[in-house]
Amino acid sequence: MLKSRLAKLLSLDSASRLIIFDKEDMASNLGLPRLLSESGFTLFDYESVEGFRIIYEENIKTSAEKIAIIIYGDVYIPYDIRKSFQEVELSAATIFPYLNSGAVKKYERDWDSISYAYDKVYDDNSTARQTEVFIKESAFSFEILDEYCHAKLDELREMCNKAKSYLDWIEIAKSRSAILYYAATKNIGIDISFADDAFGAFIDAGYGHLSQEMSSVSPPIVAKALSWIASKIHDKAALIIMDGMSLFDFEVISRHFENINFVYGATFAIIPTLTPLSRQSLLTGKYPREMARPFSLADEEKGFREKAASLGFGSTQVEYLRGYDAVISPFTKLAAIIVNEIDDIVHGQQQSRGGMYNDMDLLGRSGKLQSLILKLADLGFTVYLTSDHGNTPCAGVGGFRSGVEMETRSMRMAVLKDFAEGNALLTENTTEYPGTYLDKSFRYFICKNGISFDSKGKSVMTHGGISLDEVVVPFVRIRGAK
Repeated sequence: MLKSRLAKLLSLDSASRLIIFDKEDMASNLGLPRLLSESGFTLFDYESVEGFRIIYEENIKTSAEKIAIIIYGDVYIPYDIRKSFQEVELSAATIFPYLNSGAVKKYERDWDSISYAYDKVYDDNSTARQTEVFIKESAFSFEILDEYCHAKLDELREMCNKAKSYLDWIEIAKSRSAILYYAATKNIGIDISFADDAFGAFIDAGYGHLSQEMSSVSPPIVAKALSWIASKIHDKAALIIMDGMSLFDFEVISRHFENINFVYGATFAIIPTLTPLSRQSLLTGKYPREMARPFSLADEEKGFREKAASLGFGSTQVEYLRGYDAVISPFTKLAAIIVNEIDDIVHGQQQSRGGMYNDMDLLGRSGKLQSLILKLADLGFTVYLTSDHGNTPCAGVGGFRSGVEMETRSMRMAVLKDFAEGNALLTENTTEYPGTYLDKSFRYFICKNGISFDSKGKSVMTHGGISLDEVVVPFVRIRGAK
């Protein structure tokens, strides 16, 4: 697949020093920095001739380490440095030499599945029409995608077995969502529940450490999002929050981002994955245990403005808005825009994952989200797109009323006050959650994967639980229009 194709192109099994020319700016979205790291390379930035000369003389010239440099755009590299490295061009043409580069670049999000089909075809498909036919009739055929999805399941199992950090689980969640996306396009039946079982072990051992983690790629947990954005050098920033959007939903919608250049990252939601807990944490920078009313959204806007003020934004520079048609003041430096459409679709969904695929495809085709993103970019904002929680398919086991009234439609969890006891329905279908980041005066019971406290036998899409679908959510940085 694509990972092995890139490794072969770059001769990662034999090369020790690489200069990679990425004139099409695709290295990040292809996961190249991570692949180089996994292959034992130390990656250096090349920002200027003078700055890199110092780095080269002090850290690289006599080093025995494997070194890689990714060069973006047309920049000058001194001859003595170039001759000590193996040079490789990263482009659609070098990755797929028998396909038309212009045509295949339109399907960059699908290069892994295209690569799987490409290994099985030896004909020259170098015209744009031949490439389109190959992709649509071969790479996207039921037979090839069925093989591809099942091959990716084996790869995913290996990833789960090797996972150590939260960053590993972000990659697993993204890979899992891509598999689910391709399966949904052709109604391919797959069992991917093993990933959630393994993820549960990480939540027990590692979720509580996310508040101490740091990352330059994306905030580790939603509570760090605003501080993370403010740490970047921006004139103006806008955060679009698509309430309830999972990685799977983004996989579908983003296939319609033809004119939008973006970097696909992810972050962790607050568990239980309820809107009042997680979205309020996202917008206030607080964990639920620090909130006066964590199960209510009444203080959300106030908390957002207080967090913005603590980050140095004046009161007239901050806006809390809703909907695709949000009107932005020319004085705004930080905007939060909440769109509830996906969460509404989730709670009205009667066709499970297949229904979500169809509805997200319609949403993508409508262009509403793209128009909002491009409008903000045109106004000079650096745009981020994220979510407070995802969603997952469940079967109802019967109703259970929680001991705490909450502004949520989730039936995936229950909260009991103090030492209140539940009944057999609760104890048989849930696991008690230790309340990481939560008020410890409550007891939290989360439904086991695939079930909810909806009417017995009812098929629903919902949230509030601890699955990958619900916990790991998109955090996407928009680079601008293509």
